[in-house]
Amino acid sequence: MKTVPTQPEQVKKRNPISTFVEKYPFHVYVVLTLALGWYPWYLSGDPRVIYIVPTLTALIVAPLAYGKAGLKDVLSRAGRWRAPWHTWATALIAPAVMTSVAVVIHVLLGGQLPNSLLLSGGDNVLGQVGFLILAFLLPFSGAIAEFGFRGFALPVLQKRWSPLFGTLILGVFFGLWTLPEFFAPESPQYAMGGASFLPIWILSEVAWSVLMTWVFNKSKGSSLIAGYIFHAAFNFWTVVLIIDAAFVNGEFVVGEIDSTLFALNIAMFFVTAVALIIVTKGRLGYQAEETVEAVTAQP
Repeated sequence: MKTVPTQPEQVKKRNPISTFVEKYPFHVYVVLTLALGWYPWYLSGDPRVIYIVPTLTALIVAPLAYGKAGLKDVLSRAGRWRAPWHTWATALIAPAVMTSVAVVIHVLLGGQLPNSLLLSGGDNVLGQVGFLILAFLLPFSGAIAEFGFRGFALPVLQKRWSPLFGTLILGVFFGLWTLPEFFAPESPQYAMGGASFLPIWILSEVAWSVLMTWVFNKSKGSSLIAGYIFHAAFNFWTVVLIIDAAFVNGEFVVGEIDSTLFALNIAMFFVTAVALIIVTKGRLGYQAEETVEAVTAQP
């Protein structure tokens, strides 16, 4: 009796949009983030970004590209708080150490001590510092974007390219993402010099991204520690140590910023980032893990 070969099981066809997004997840993420995040700028001329958009975009792109597993991956990374103590210490204290060193070098070279909250000796310093801690940790702060940048974009870039190259790409994108803020008179970016300061700003974001990637990989892919906490700590220590800023009548007012000191601070980040790249040989603590890309690639 002649045996009839069995037919292979029919593979479920994917939505063409999902297929495209799975092929180009980061490209789609960039386009959607800029289109939605810069909405106030090109609609009303208000040069601000919507900080939560990078995270919202990740929650859209991840399930389109990788299904429920992709969405679960982004959400799980936002809740990963169990990590070695040194990753928490790096995220919370490293910005303070590097910024303090920059201030000391600045003064030794003849610069003036910054008129910042912690160094000015003004009234109600502890109250204002406490309020800043709360402000930078609240959901509407700029750090909220990190659940998208580090929680979705970074794992995709590390997997598809390499830890170092992927980090450089993300750092440049993150720097450009804040472009509208350089045209907003009330923003710190505008006070730094506006659009003329953008290249230095992008360099700083690339350097910080290197440090964030190392913490991300050492914390088992936690966008909470390497992204949200690290970002909030960076903003906090920058404001209280080198920026002339204070709360006036309930509003956060940024005064004059010493561009030389700020550039020196960025130089400290850059030197630290280069040293980390050399020590880790460009791996930045990366170890291959089973990602949603690997899971969804299976037939």
